[in-house]
Amino acid sequence: MKKIVTVIGILIITIGGTLMYLSHMNYWPFQGDKVTGVPDGEIKNVRSQPSSDELSMLLAASGEVDYNVKAKTMDVYFDVYKRDKRVRHERVTAQAGEKAAQMNSRFVWGIPGSDMFAPSEIRVIMRNVQESYAQNTFVIPKGIFGKENGDSARTQPFEDGKIKLGEKYILQLWEFNKKYEAGDSNDPFSKEFLKGREQTVILYMVFN
Repeated sequence: MKKIVTVIGILIITIGGTLMYLSHMNYWPFQGDKVTGVPDGEIKNVRSQPSSDELSMLLAASGEVDYNVKAKTMDVYFDVYKRDKRVRHERVTAQAGEKAAQMNSRFVWGIPGSDMFAPSEIRVIMRNVQESYAQNTFVIPKGIFGKENGDSARTQPFEDGKIKLGEKYILQLWEFNKKYEAGDSNDPFSKEFLKGREQTVILYMVFN
């Protein structure tokens, strides 16, 4: 009898734990209209080549971001800094509502071509669970790339975790110097980081 009770107890714990995990990660049958594998209020850095047909051409740089979050807006910006002075602030795309609402999407971006230091445009797609999507192309203003030497670039240098409203999640970062100098890269938006570079270009997303 005790063995039966023990076995039943183990089964209840196992099944209960499995269901809790499936619910936490928004897997079936708890998915609803949310992105699977991403807990509520979190962002996931998908470290793979985008599989979307719309971006399947040769890409110099690309990335995917999954998120399930309650927010009023999600904006993607393209900023250009000369030392620590921001000289350009362009909106690439946005997702917004009149009030805070649940946003569940896979955001896909790509830079066509073979040279990430000579990009001409950025293509983006926002896809939801129902497979409907919005697509946009941002034409990069001329004269931004190709002036300085010592190029360095990083793609999506952030980790999975809870989304902080107002925090800037970098999708692509370009650094330019006449003479390359390694520096502190913990916060590319800090004055200390920006002052150490001739030019910094940042593609990023932010939730509010």
